[in-house]
Amino acid sequence: MTATPLFLSPDDHRAELIQVDRALDSMRDAGFDLTAAVGEPLDNSVEAEATLMRVLPVFGRGKKTIDSIIIADNGIGIDPAQMHHVLSMGYSSRYGKREGLGRFGVGLKLAGLSLGERIDIYSKRTGDPKIYHSYIDLQEIRDGKQRYITTTEAENWPAEAVKLMAGRDNRPFASGTVVVFGKIDRLSSGGTYGTSLDQKVSELRRFIARAYRTYIDTGRAFELEGKAVTLHDPLFLRDNPRIISRYKPLDPRGELIEETDLSIDGHKVHVVVAIVPKEFRPWRGAGGETDHKNQDITDFQINADNTAKISILRNGREIYYDIIPRMLDGGRSEKVLRYVAVEVSFPAELDEYFQVRNVKRGAEPVSKLRAELREWLKAPVKQALKQVQALWEETETQKRFENGEHSGSMDTASKVVPALPSGLAGRGATPELEEKVVQQAAADMGLDATEDAAKIEKLREQINSKPITLVDAQWPGKEFLVIHHLNGKSVVKLNHRHAFFDKVYAPLKKVADEGAKGMEPEELTDLARRAEAAIDLLFMGYARAEGMYEDPERFDDLRTYWGMFTEALLREEFKDQ
Repeated sequence: MTATPLFLSPDDHRAELIQVDRALDSMRDAGFDLTAAVGEPLDNSVEAEATLMRVLPVFGRGKKTIDSIIIADNGIGIDPAQMHHVLSMGYSSRYGKREGLGRFGVGLKLAGLSLGERIDIYSKRTGDPKIYHSYIDLQEIRDGKQRYITTTEAENWPAEAVKLMAGRDNRPFASGTVVVFGKIDRLSSGGTYGTSLDQKVSELRRFIARAYRTYIDTGRAFELEGKAVTLHDPLFLRDNPRIISRYKPLDPRGELIEETDLSIDGHKVHVVVAIVPKEFRPWRGAGGETDHKNQDITDFQINADNTAKISILRNGREIYYDIIPRMLDGGRSEKVLRYVAVEVSFPAELDEYFQVRNVKRGAEPVSKLRAELREWLKAPVKQALKQVQALWEETETQKRFENGEHSGSMDTASKVVPALPSGLAGRGATPELEEKVVQQAAADMGLDATEDAAKIEKLREQINSKPITLVDAQWPGKEFLVIHHLNGKSVVKLNHRHAFFDKVYAPLKKVADEGAKGMEPEELTDLARRAEAAIDLLFMGYARAEGMYEDPERFDDLRTYWGMFTEALLREEFKDQ
């Protein structure tokens, strides 16, 4: 039996607390992507009272790699007596403090190492002419060449950073810091599922614009690749220079629905609900991609998914922008939530309530707080959805008044049909035949050539410009509709004497136009059931019509095309519902 217990093993049985090289290699998978990694030194710059922060990716040959990323600022700089501690894992001059953006003492180190194998820091204090330098290099640590972090004097800033450390007047900063994430080996283009570096840099710009919007809005400046980053506010309540410049003299703004302060453990959680500017949700089906002039607005980051993203800010800095499952309920208007903006702001003292992680890109309220937020959000979200729908109904009513009852459906066809296979019917139709169809349609609509000249001209314009034109008409006979095909365009005349229009379509249209005023719930239910039965009977009537032919297989392609085209039209029409 040994005389020395295991817990009192002699010196040669002791082990290092950390195998430094292996531990640092393992930490490279800490969960930082490019945006989260660059956010760490930017947070430090904000803490260092910087008013100008610059980010510069240094690309490799052919722009297929990023070799290093430089983050420069004009902050107060780092005390050279403390500088060698900055890259020490776990060290932070603000460790455990909650007044600012940092807290845990691992962010900068993990961020840099998640992208590459080396981090360099250069810094200068006001009144001190010297620039000081510290670094950490994983390969040197593996090779036993670097065992400690030291601070030494540097002759100058790194070559690529010299211009970054001067103001817009070219005068050198009196103080400041440069952080270089170097030997980058985890950013590249290509691969089956790769994202181009240009796209990653664009995502970085969007991240900075949104995550630091409160700081940009209060005078701090951020630059990426030499270009100023303008703020992006998901609520569209703050001044956005790009929007102001693009739309002047208009000033598109979000509409504030409601805001409140929830008291949690003696601290306030501020919650805001807004809807994006009406110019960016002009009509049903815009999908957050086009404005009221049909111009592309994807740069404004309106959610293209089927629900709202929630922005969570900690001490004014966004740390989360995504959906929170089961937080918002849009009911049958789920897709309309893309136009609803929710912002939750909390002080760092409530980190535990939001389960904040070391990587400042995640936050999710604990169950009790989530339940309180969800309950409060019900009313303003419901009101927001109601306002969005009300604008669409107003727009659609005005459009029907100006362009005819079927203008919305014809607009949907205009978006979808160009991507569908071209038809064979009606090729080679002469201008004379096209004009004859116009005149016949006008006559079926009961229009007079003299008194209704403007309406006939409008009809002619629609037939000439729309891929499909729907015309309300009446004529004796059992035809449900008549179709004229003209050089890839179709004119569909609907016979309102048919029972389908009289018994089903007209009552539904009345409710759609005027609402359910004066109608009892039972009447609405009956109308819905009639519509359901009418759709069934419509299909059955078609099936019976096919059965009148000896060889119904001749209609196989017709049925396929009918289903395919109808699905494409419906998806476009209801993409916001």
